[in-house]
Amino acid sequence: MPPSRYGKRNDTYEPYEGVLSDAYGPVDLRGCSLRFLAKATVDNVEILIDSDSVAPLHGECINVEDEAGSTVAQRGRYRFEPASAAVSQAGLFNAECEVTFPNGKTLTWPDRQGNNPEFQLDPDIA
Repeated sequence: MPPSRYGKRNDTYEPYEGVLSDAYGPVDLRGCSLRFLAKATVDNVEILIDSDSVAPLHGECINVEDEAGSTVAQRGRYRFEPASAAVSQAGLFNAECEVTFPNGKTLTWPDRQGNNPEFQLDPDIA
């Protein structure tokens, strides 16, 4: 399966966005803390991107109006704005989000390793 996203090393323009869902639908992220984690192995060296140390990851619950004009919560949305330090290494990365709920319990999305989205960071030409 090809990577779900391509980019160049040190490119910080496009944020990484998605929706965290479980069997019941989008997850309510209000009051949660989130981490974006990504890992690659390049020349037998493991490279780890951890949003706690290099860039912010925001879980957000956005209020939108449905067709009847009622306000509903669009739950489960996250946005990772990469900083230069987060995308400084080229490689094929597997990514996941770790959510800590207000009660202290932690879950990781996706829940199966084979479902992790991949993104490719290519080296610069120069």
